[in-house]
Amino acid sequence: MRKTIAILAAAFALAGCGAVPPPEVTFYADGDAVRAHPQILCDLATLTCEQDEDAVVTLAVRPGYPVQISVPAALAREPWGVVFSYLTPDGERVDGSSRIFVPGQFRQYAYTLELPNEDDRLLFAAVQRLAIVQGDTPVPTGYWILRAEA
Repeated sequence: MRKTIAILAAAFALAGCGAVPPPEVTFYADGDAVRAHPQILCDLATLTCEQDEDAVVTLAVRPGYPVQISVPAALAREPWGVVFSYLTPDGERVDGSSRIFVPGQFRQYAYTLELPNEDDRLLFAAVQRLAIVQGDTPVPTGYWILRAEA
């Protein structure tokens, strides 16, 4: 009887534990910060993706100012990188990306996005969680998106 009660208690305790919440990414600019939930998060094991259109965050970013990005350990344990777009003073849109941070002896927990010129205006930045498939091909499996406001 005691064994049955212990098993039932353990089952209820486990049932009370919800799924682990998705990791959040923090974007910092000019003294302010916002935390972003994933806009898209895919599980390659089940081949499913969850999407949250409301997860895109906004932050005021003055032209030429850097954006610091901080990722949690759960994300730093996997390959990740940053993609972004900005406008030059002439109105030309430029797309760019960081290098891919692949965990090894050193894990990358932060990245500072600096645009080339002080008059460049950031449009958006997105952290991408990546999976490496077929040996060396990075495939995005998650996006945390910042929309920059002037």
